[in-house]
Amino acid sequence: MAVLLIVAVILVVALAGYSVLRVSSRLAHSRARTVYDLAEAVEFVAERLPHEMSAKLSYDDVETVLLWRLDHLRLQGSASYGRADATASAAEDQDQPVVTSDDESVDYVLAKATASGRDIQALDVVVVLDLESQYLQDIGALGPPAEEPG
Repeated sequence: MAVLLIVAVILVVALAGYSVLRVSSRLAHSRARTVYDLAEAVEFVAERLPHEMSAKLSYDDVETVLLWRLDHLRLQGSASYGRADATASAAEDQDQPVVTSDDESVDYVLAKATASGRDIQALDVVVVLDLESQYLQDIGALGPPAEEPG
């Protein structure tokens, strides 16, 4: 009876060790997912705005600009609101690397600002998006710069 108990304990420990090693190996070879926290991004950007802009742009303005930028990235296929995001999934299904331009994002955000009647200028958008890029760099969400086609 004692022998069976010892064999059972050894078998359980061996299976547990195998499971842990297998999962650890799989995780070591998979890409980590980066999660964009909008509230954290808004705080990061708003705290770093130059004084002149922080007097003009509210936290709500910063959040709106960042949401418009996210919307643009979703349409390009380089961001999503999770697995069930049909807009981002449709853009991702094109089997091509996703390359987005800061100029395109600025144009998109300015068009949205104009359409909504908000007093957000091009310089405001450029500074907010530059600070957001710093946030994205800090959380590890940015890939290497794309090379020019040539």
